[in-house]
Amino acid sequence: MRITLFAKGRNSLEFRTVSEQEVKTKRKKPSIIPSVLSLALVMFMLGLLGFSVLGFNGLSKSLVEGSGIDVYFKDTVSEPYAFAFEKALQSEKWLKKTHFISREEGLKQMGDKYDDDFMQYVQASELPLSLEVFFKAENATPENIAATARKLEANPGVEDVVYQKNLVESVAKNLKKIQYILLALVILFTLIAIGLINSSTRLSIFANRFIIKSMQLVGATNSFIVRPFVLKFFKHALIAIPIAAAFLFLLLYGLHYLWKEFVTIREFAGFVNWQYAAIVFAGIAIFGIILAIICAWFSTRKYLRTKIENLY
Repeated sequence: MRITLFAKGRNSLEFRTVSEQEVKTKRKKPSIIPSVLSLALVMFMLGLLGFSVLGFNGLSKSLVEGSGIDVYFKDTVSEPYAFAFEKALQSEKWLKKTHFISREEGLKQMGDKYDDDFMQYVQASELPLSLEVFFKAENATPENIAATARKLEANPGVEDVVYQKNLVESVAKNLKKIQYILLALVILFTLIAIGLINSSTRLSIFANRFIIKSMQLVGATNSFIVRPFVLKFFKHALIAIPIAAAFLFLLLYGLHYLWKEFVTIREFAGFVNWQYAAIVFAGIAIFGIILAIICAWFSTRKYLRTKIENLY
């Protein structure tokens, strides 16, 4: 059905014929908010997972490097001998650090653990010299720790070597399980991210399917039609990056100041290596941009190949 409208110009009346649908409906420009928010949500989700992996690696490294072995020297060993023993150990590649404990410091540590009635029978001269030995995280396996303990115990000046074997084995076993769980989560979240970005992009381009087909019918080339949609979602991804970064920063630091109950998040964030975190988020941002571009390209090409009657 057609409707004829009369419009008055400067010098004469003008006639214009338009469709009834054009009179009734005025198309609104599609909002970029859903597309930007979905991209930001995906980047935030992947960023949170990436930071969790980094924080867990830092936490596990701290736990592993904090469980060392205690070397107790014989009563006849002097401090110069113990210092020479410590200096010889510092050339080992597996060593993280050492801590020498004198007889006086050993007496003080015992005083913190036991009551005064017991400590009055203990004298510093009766305590042995000792040395705490800590491993680097990559070398702190149960096998390496056990082999090193046997090697140190074979030294003629060493009375005993003590370490918590069950704790070391338990920590190593549980860390390996958690690593597998995190790997599975990374794969799962990546697949979810691909699905969300693809769905969001296709839904946004779906609203422009008639425009795409109209441009094709008037002779526009495929590359000419696809280019503006690809650039559009490229811009959406650029806008989403700072939004996702702001939410991550708010979660890791803002919650600690708003609610004191979230102090654990703050402590966990302390194990995150922020140089690696910047690299991880940059990789996630690039991943989001590339994925948005690829989804926009494929979705637009889909409607270019679709017949007109199938667009409804």
